[in-house]
Amino acid sequence: MLPLIERALLMLRRLVSAVVVLLFSVMMAAVLIQIAGRYIFNYSIAQASEIATFCQIWLVLLGAGVAMARGQHVAIDMVPARFSLPWARAALIFIALVSAAFLAVLAWGSQPLLRMGAFQTSPSLQMPMAWMYLCLPVGAAYIALELLLSVILRWNDPFPPPSLDHEEEAI
Repeated sequence: MLPLIERALLMLRRLVSAVVVLLFSVMMAAVLIQIAGRYIFNYSIAQASEIATFCQIWLVLLGAGVAMARGQHVAIDMVPARFSLPWARAALIFIALVSAAFLAVLAWGSQPLLRMGAFQTSPSLQMPMAWMYLCLPVGAAYIALELLLSVILRWNDPFPPPSLDHEEEAI
């Protein structure tokens, strides 16, 4: 059963990483199109600006989960890394609980936006804003999943020194 969960987690992480790369590529293309339209053709392309904005917001929320999976939220770990193992575990749990509470508030607070977004459309693309607002609960859920896995995987060494990429090691 455990290898199946690990395989599913690895597939999810690869999927989210691929989506992040795709979102970044689309965002950069939209920004370049907007710049070209504005300065070469003297015409502002509102859709390109809106696409770039929407991609960036999704990118931030999914990218935060990718950073959590890779242990790259370094600022949270700096002080507790100096603690002894029992205190470091307590700090790890405390930080995870505070982060989870924030993510729960984010997901819960996005519910009115999702309901309102069903009736709103974006100004230039005319797409339902619910698709845009969906990034809040989806991103919060993914970050919370990676946060839980981070606590489990880091129990014996709560605040390891930073590494370049240990995505494969974590699974």
